Amino acid sequence: MLSESARLSELGKLKDLRGELEIRNLRYKKDMVSELNYDCAVLKEKRYLSSLTLHWMRFERENSDAVEKESDVIIKSMEALQPHSSLKDLTLKYYMGARFASWFHSLINIINLRLFDCDRCQHLPPLDHLPFLKSIVLSGLRNLEYISSEDKVKDFASDEMMMMSAASPLTTFFPSLESLYLRGCPNLKGWWRNETASASASSFPCLSTLDIWNCPNLTSMPLYPNLDRLDLKRSSWKVFPSSIVLSKLKSLEIRSVEDMEYVAEEGIDNLTLLQKLEIKDCPNLVSLPDQGMGRLISLQRLHISNCPKLASLPEGIGNLKSLSSLLIGCFPNVSLLPEGMGNLKSLQFLSISDCPNLASLPEGLRCLASLTSLNICKCPILEQRCQKETGEDWSKIAHIPDIRIVPQPSAFF
Repeated sequence: MLSESARLSELGKLKDLRGELEIRNLRYKKDMVSELNYDCAVLKEKRYLSSLTLHWMRFERENSDAVEKESDVIIKSMEALQPHSSLKDLTLKYYMGARFASWFHSLINIINLRLFDCDRCQHLPPLDHLPFLKSIVLSGLRNLEYISSEDKVKDFASDEMMMMSAASPLTTFFPSLESLYLRGCPNLKGWWRNETASASASSFPCLSTLDIWNCPNLTSMPLYPNLDRLDLKRSSWKVFPSSIVLSKLKSLEIRSVEDMEYVAEEGIDNLTLLQKLEIKDCPNLVSLPDQGMGRLISLQRLHISNCPKLASLPEGIGNLKSLSSLLIGCFPNVSLLPEGMGNLKSLQFLSISDCPNLASLPEGLRCLASLTSLNICKCPILEQRCQKETGEDWSKIAHIPDIRIVPQPSAFF
C-alpha cells in the first residue's frame, strides 16, 4: 500500500512488483490521470501482480455535484489504472463512475472480483465470458438496476450443453463462477434489462454459493441448478426458483423475507440433500408444506422463528429421521407441536422459545433416547408443566440429561 506521501508515478520504478497491491486515497482530479499516463500505463506492465485493490477517497463520494461535474475524469481515472491481463484478484471501493473501464473485458485470468459502494454504477461491464472467474461480490451498489446492460442475452450453449464437462468455456454462461454475493443493492431488479426466452433459460453451470442480502426489488435471476448454499435476507422470495430441481442444495437460510406467504410443496420436496434449513423473521408466512417438509430426508438442523402468522408446524416434521437439532421460537399463535416429533430418533437438541400459548409438549418426547439437551424460554405454560417432579409434562422430559427452563430472554434467538 502506498503511503500518503507516495505518488502514483513511483510505481513505475517497481518493474517486478508481485503479489498484492492496494492503492488508497485515489481522487478524481485531472492531475492524477496525467500522472498515471505519464508512465505509460504503469499498472498494465506489472505482469506479476496477482491482486489489486483500488480505493477512492470516501469523502468525495458525498459531494454529488462535484462527482457529476467530474464524470468524464472519473471514468478516465479508472481507464488509466488498467492492470495486466494476468491479474487474478480485483477489488474496487468507492468508485463513483456511472460505468466501469473498458479494460474489464481483458481480465481473462481474473478469479475474484469485488465491488464495494460504487454508488453511481447502473450496470456492470460484460463478465459472462471470463473463463476463470469464480467469485463475484457486489456490495452497496445503490443505483445498480441490472447486472447487464444488454437487452437480451447472447446465444449461449443450451442448458444441456452447459452441464457437460466438455462444454467450451468460451460459449458457456459464467463457465467457472462458484460464488455470487449480492448485498445492499436496493434498486437491483434483475440480470438483464429485458428478459427474453433465451435469457430466462440461462444457467450458472458451476454456481454453488448464492448470497442475496438487502436486495428487495430483485425478482429474477438466471437459473442455478447446482447450488449448494442459498442465503436470502431482506430480499424477495421470487428469486427462489420453482421450475427447477435444486437437488444439490445443502443449506437454505431465509430471513426477513416479507413477500413469502407460503412454501409450495413442489418447491421444497426435491431438496433431498438439504442438511440445514433456517426460516426467521418472515412476518407474512402462514404455512409450510406438510408432505414436502417430510421429504427432507437429509435435514439435520431446522430453525424456524419469528413468523407470527404461522399457526402450526407441519406434521411432516416427524419424518425427518436425520434431524439432530430443532429450534422453534417466537410463535404467538402456536398452541400444539406436531405429535410426530416423537419419531425424531436422531434429535439431540431441542429449543422452544417465546411461545406464550404453547399448551403442552408432545407425548412422543419421552421416547427420544438421543435427546440430550432441552431449552425452554419465555413459554409460561410450559414452564409450569415442566417443573421438576411436579409438572404435568415432567415425565415426558425426565430422561433428558440437560434441561434448561428460563423465564428471561435466551441467547438462542
